[in-house]
Amino acid sequence: MANEILYTEALAQDINFVTRFENDLHNLLAVLGKSDVQVVAPGTAFKIYPTSGVLDATTVLEKGLIPDSGISVGNASVVELTYKKYRNLTGIESIGKYGYELAVGETNKAMLKLIQAGIRASIFTALATGTGTAVASGFQKQVAAAAAGVAKKFEDEAYTPVFFANPDDAYGYLGEHNITLETQFGLSYLANFMGIGNVIVDSNVPSGTVIGTACENLAVVAASIGAIPGMEMTTDESGIIAVHNGARYENAAIETVAYSGLAVKPVFLDRIIKASAGQSL
Repeated sequence: MANEILYTEALAQDINFVTRFENDLHNLLAVLGKSDVQVVAPGTAFKIYPTSGVLDATTVLEKGLIPDSGISVGNASVVELTYKKYRNLTGIESIGKYGYELAVGETNKAMLKLIQAGIRASIFTALATGTGTAVASGFQKQVAAAAAGVAKKFEDEAYTPVFFANPDDAYGYLGEHNITLETQFGLSYLANFMGIGNVIVDSNVPSGTVIGTACENLAVVAASIGAIPGMEMTTDESGIIAVHNGARYENAAIETVAYSGLAVKPVFLDRIIKASAGQSL
C-alpha cells in the first residue's frame, strides 16, 4: 500500500511538472510570435547562415555591364541538437519535516524555473551572434532604428518584428511614460511597443543597446525525447520534456530527473540588428 501511495504521488508530480512546462512554453511562444516548436531527432544538425554583400545600385548605361553586388550566403555553422539533463534529490528529512507535496513539489517548481532560465538564456546566446548594426541614441529611437534595420532585411517578406532591451534602458523609459510591462515564461515585455512589436526586457542584453529581428528568424527547436526504452518517464505530447520522480533508497531521498532538448536558434545572423549609440560596422 505504501508503495502504491508513493507511486501515485510521484506520478502526480510528473504530470504537474510537464503540465506547467507546457503551459509556460505556450506563453513563451506567444511572446516570440511563434506557433509551435520544431521537434527533430537527437543529434540533428541545425544550420545557422551568415550572409554578406551590399546591393550595387550603380546606374548602368545601355548594353553596359551590370555590376555584381556580391550578395551571398556563407558556409553554415552547424549546431547539433542534444538533450540537457537535470537531477535533484529531496531528502527524507525535508519530506518528514514539510510533507511530500510541499518538499518535493516546491523543489520541483524551483527546478523547472531553472530549466526555463536556461531556455531563456539560449535566446540571448542566439542574439549575441547577430552581425547587423544600426546607430541611434535613446531607448525609443534605438527600437525604431532596429525596426528599420529589420524592415530592410525582410523587405518584400511577411515577418513579425521582435525586440530585446536591457532593464535599465526600458525602465528608464517607463519612468517617463505610462506603459505597462507584461510577464510570460519569466520574461518581461512591452506588448506591441509603438505599434511595432513586442520588446522583451532582460539583463542579458547589453545596456545602451536594443536588439531587433523577426520572429521568423528565431527557430524554436527541440531534440525529441518521446519514449525512452527501459525508462519510465512522463512526457508531453510533442516529446519536448520528460520527467520522473521516484525513490532513491541509497540516498534516502526522492529523486527528480528531467530531460529537455529545447533551445532558440537564429537562422540568419545578419538579420539580427543591434541598435546602439556607437559606430555602425
